Amino acid sequence: MRITNGMINERTLFNIQHSLYRISKLHDKLSSGKEVSYPSDDAVVATRASNISSRMRELKQFKRNVEHTQNFVNIYDSTIQELTNVYHRIKELIVRGANGTNDAAEREAIASELEKLKEHLEDIANTQLGGEYIFGGARSDLKPVENGKIQTPPDANIKRKVNAMGFTIEYGVTVYDVFKLENGKDAFTVIDDAINALREGDSLKLSNITLKEVNLLENSTMEVFAQIGANSRTLELVSSRLTDIDTFMTEYLSKEQDADLTKVLTDLSMQQSVLQAALKSAAQVLQKTLVDFVS
Repeated sequence: MRITNGMINERTLFNIQHSLYRISKLHDKLSSGKEVSYPSDDAVVATRASNISSRMRELKQFKRNVEHTQNFVNIYDSTIQELTNVYHRIKELIVRGANGTNDAAEREAIASELEKLKEHLEDIANTQLGGEYIFGGARSDLKPVENGKIQTPPDANIKRKVNAMGFTIEYGVTVYDVFKLENGKDAFTVIDDAINALREGDSLKLSNITLKEVNLLENSTMEVFAQIGANSRTLELVSSRLTDIDTFMTEYLSKEQDADLTKVLTDLSMQQSVLQAALKSAAQVLQKTLVDFVS
């Protein structure tokens, strides 16, 4: 086979160009810190890395959902605890008011305090977080209580839910859960009845009817409070699980994608030496032309 000068020149330039290409790829690995940046680098590894990255994005969204839910659970916890204290105080006042020895002034003082507690209950019912009424159910944009009347429609009595890792956690509390009785009456009506009974001196109604209704309200808040505690614990476990999986995925992705910088630097040094040798060799192999002598 006849080897011409043109073939030598072409082959020499090709090898130099290929050496420059390898150096460029090694620089890409150093700057990105990744062994595989494109599917063309390694299709199998690139596919695995893409799937892992997609899963990690899902985990981050789950974690945001859980953190958002934890904020609501925390405010439910403090609000229901406060509500329980208010109901307990109302019960104390009713028990005291049912004492037949109270005179009109004493009953009026108790009635006045109950009116203040009723206003406080309305404030609790209208508690907001991030512009949403926490007891509003499906109508978190609507005030649950106004002027002592529940405004949340019955069809909005839907608890909040969150999805995390395929599990659905029901964590919401509505105005119907802690302010409404099964007999149709609500906490505000019960307080109104207590106030009227006090001013009328009807201690029998206070002790036989109203006190029982307040006990039911107090019991309902205790049940909800226990459920909130269980939800809080569940969310802590889910959050911990998400953190563990995210750590594992991050480490796995690093093993799949990250470049061995020591090896890359060694390869780069070798390729630069190869390029220098190729350039020196080319200077001797490539023949000069008349163009090289034109000044």
